[in-house]
Amino acid sequence: MTYLHYYKASAFEQNNRFLGEITLDKNTLYFKSGDNRVTFPLNTLMIKAGGANDKMIFLTHVSYPAWTVCTTDHKLLKDSYLNSHSKIAEQTAKIKQGKSRAFMILAFILVLCAASLYGLFVLKEPLVKALAKRIPPAWEQKLGEAAFLQIKAEKGFVDNDRAGQILKKITTPLFSKISQKRYSFKVHIARDPAVNAFALPGGIIILNTGLIGSAATPEEIAGVLAHETAHVTLQHGTRQLISSVGIFALLQAFFGDATGLAAVLVDNSALLLTRKYSRGYEQEADDIGWSYLEKASINPQGMIDFFKLLLKKQNESKAEKAISNIGNSLNFLSTHPTTTLRIEYLQNLLKKNEKIREYIQLDLNLQEFQDLTG
Repeated sequence: MTYLHYYKASAFEQNNRFLGEITLDKNTLYFKSGDNRVTFPLNTLMIKAGGANDKMIFLTHVSYPAWTVCTTDHKLLKDSYLNSHSKIAEQTAKIKQGKSRAFMILAFILVLCAASLYGLFVLKEPLVKALAKRIPPAWEQKLGEAAFLQIKAEKGFVDNDRAGQILKKITTPLFSKISQKRYSFKVHIARDPAVNAFALPGGIIILNTGLIGSAATPEEIAGVLAHETAHVTLQHGTRQLISSVGIFALLQAFFGDATGLAAVLVDNSALLLTRKYSRGYEQEADDIGWSYLEKASINPQGMIDFFKLLLKKQNESKAEKAISNIGNSLNFLSTHPTTTLRIEYLQNLLKKNEKIREYIQLDLNLQEFQDLTG
């Protein structure tokens, strides 16, 4: 008993197209569409793949040149009746090899694209860092000043000579030991109860009166200043803005003229007031800020103590489940990831670098400074 194999198909005869069905037995291929029929002997059948991505299987026969039978059912290539004929088996094997080769090429292209995208992602930060170094210092200063003008339009600032003199007793020893010539640091005190501080490109650092009033020692203020100074020298604000323009724009700027990019950054300086630094940038600022404190012989324990103080106040505020001035003012924590893990990291850093050394005494009256800026 002979079993027949069936496949959905269509056929073309000159300008006519017919939808129908292929039937196979051991020696013959039949196509039937209503009253239209064509019969191809298998021993001289020609079979090829074609169409978009070789999705179609085309069947022709030299004895019926006007007819072409086709199907999208690739199971036909594995049909036992077809492959029992050596010439057809060679043709189906060739089609299968072509499909495998096409799949491998597609897989290679996908892997190459994925690798390229991953490479661009991995290389993005080094590229951003290299571009930031090519931005002229004067442009960074313009960028910071443009952002600072927007802040001044919204906040008042402490304008008190005595408060400025006291602040210099912290900033002078700190800044004098930072070996760089790119920036001239300027510290401003904003009348803001939020426990916050932030740095702008070009060397501008802003301390809020709320932060000064929360400090228990001058070393705590120095720790915050060292951290923010590191944000400046590491160009975190500039790098963050550069990152926002996109990888292809970065490549264009890197291999072209970086001053054009600098002009775009200045025009978008407002973004500096809404963007938060990544955890990686904060870690960098902790490490470099810590080194600045040690070079200046200022006890870096102050950085840890201030973060502990902020964390304690935040926990107290949460425990009370009340919206208090403290709860509202802890912006420093929201923009700087001061977590238990971060404090533990700094404590381990202190132990790791622990050695017998003398730290300078910051000779200033903290209470007077807090009263003048309160």
